[in-house]
Amino acid sequence: MDESLEVKANATEALLYNKRDGVATLTLNRPAVKNALTTEMFVELERHLIDIEADQEVRVVVLTGTRNSFCAGADLNQESREERRRVQGVLFAGDTGGDILERGNRCILRLQKLPKPVLASLGGDAVGIGCSLALAADLRIAADTARMGVVFSKIGLGPDGGASYFLNKLVGSAKALELLFLGDLLSAQGALELGLLSRVVPVQSLAEETAQLAKQLANGPTLAYGLAKAAVYQSDYQPLENILDVEARSQRVISRSHDAKEGIKAFLERRKPDYQGL
Repeated sequence: MDESLEVKANATEALLYNKRDGVATLTLNRPAVKNALTTEMFVELERHLIDIEADQEVRVVVLTGTRNSFCAGADLNQESREERRRVQGVLFAGDTGGDILERGNRCILRLQKLPKPVLASLGGDAVGIGCSLALAADLRIAADTARMGVVFSKIGLGPDGGASYFLNKLVGSAKALELLFLGDLLSAQGALELGLLSRVVPVQSLAEETAQLAKQLANGPTLAYGLAKAAVYQSDYQPLENILDVEARSQRVISRSHDAKEGIKAFLERRKPDYQGL
């Protein structure tokens, strides 16, 4: 691998990373274009997600954007041909290369498979693949001024980033097709009513509410969260009898964990449990 490419990829500030008190925050940081995504941003996102999965100190991931925006979708002002060629190569350990679609798809899959809660915090609009990225999170909290929309049809494109999958799962096929066909933007309240959002809060309270929810998740039983997440997503394509087996196997694993023993002990002692994520 060309080391100069790795240095340049790692030096980007279009995606910010911060880790504090068990919370890893990934911030899309191209405010001039409402945090529109580039291939290189997906390179950085996947690199961080690989590290986060292996980092036991990280117990919850927050995905957000800068300056009251979440993500305006893919940047339609394409990077130069030279830039696209550069970021299609292997840029870090574990990277398999690819174009923006391949890299974006891997990031979506990693968010879904990450055995830790992922919280998307929407300070503004989430559209196109930006909406797909938000829907790939486990929970979504949004400012009351935010909007969501799968607007691909507005520019003659089909859905990507798993939009058709997530919408069908969350709102059913008829409503999913309506949203995909018409490409309308939903208000935060409208998205909440459809089940696309978990919570809507006043825009001035979003940072505080996000931090509180992230702290609650970071202080919870991480192993139990991860196995619950896996069981829920497996239930999309497996029958009940299989999920019962999955839950039983998971429960046997969890029951031997530090946090399960602590949780039961705290319950019997009538005190708040001190989970360690182990």
